[in-house]
Amino acid sequence: MLVSEKKKVTKINQSYVQEQEKKQERVKTASSKHRRGLVRRLTALSLAGVALVVVFTIILTSQWSTLEAKKSERSQLESEMSQLQAKESELKQEIENYNDLDYIAEVARRDYYLTKPGETLFKIPDDSAVEAD
Repeated sequence: MLVSEKKKVTKINQSYVQEQEKKQERVKTASSKHRRGLVRRLTALSLAGVALVVVFTIILTSQWSTLEAKKSERSQLESEMSQLQAKESELKQEIENYNDLDYIAEVARRDYYLTKPGETLFKIPDDSAVEAD
């Protein structure tokens, strides 16, 4: 029996079988519609997530750059404030000196060559002037 015999399978044409095939067809159609809807929802949700990430990244970057600008401005203002405080202390010292009669007399002798009655003024050359010669 080398010759293979094919058995013919006949399809049962009953109404029950036809109903079952239609039912399977409807289930496949409903399943494919559900899958397409799921894919659409997931795509929309993913796009919304990406949009949120982009918006938050932009906000974070702008806040960071603003913070860095404020930090640099603060350091600049702090250095300016320390310079102004040093200048203020110098000016206060100058005010105190100008209220002191001994200091005024010293400045008058040194800068304006004024002398007290009976006093002789001698000008001594500076050390830097002697070294330059």
